[in-house]
Amino acid sequence: MIEYKYSILYDIVWMLKTIKNIGWLKKKGLKVFYPNFFRIIKLCFNRPVGPKVEAKNKIFCYWISSGTWGSYAPPNKIFICPWEIGKAGGLKRVIEHEIVHLEHESEIQKMNLNHEEKEKFINRKQKRN
Repeated sequence: MIEYKYSILYDIVWMLKTIKNIGWLKKKGLKVFYPNFFRIIKLCFNRPVGPKVEAKNKIFCYWISSGTWGSYAPPNKIFICPWEIGKAGGLKRVIEHEIVHLEHESEIQKMNLNHEEKEKFINRKQKRN
């Protein structure tokens, strides 16, 4: 089950993380959305409708105004930046991708994969589901 939420606190935290990690994010070739006051207002008053997505455990999905399209924080949080998300395969695909990250986090930690290897691993797992 997924519960969709918006938290200004989490949004601010992700804004700061985005600013702090901008070099790393760009180096990895990730699409980055910079902090923007108007996007914050839009999420406060007009949040996206979250799709129905199957999950083995309860997942909290937080809308964020900046950062990459999707990220996760074990054990049960994902963060979705919805801008232009169709370019990433759509909202449902990105949410499912982040859930697969959560489901396989302990496996990934044991394998000590770099970012690119981890994404390939998750993409393979996602295709099987």
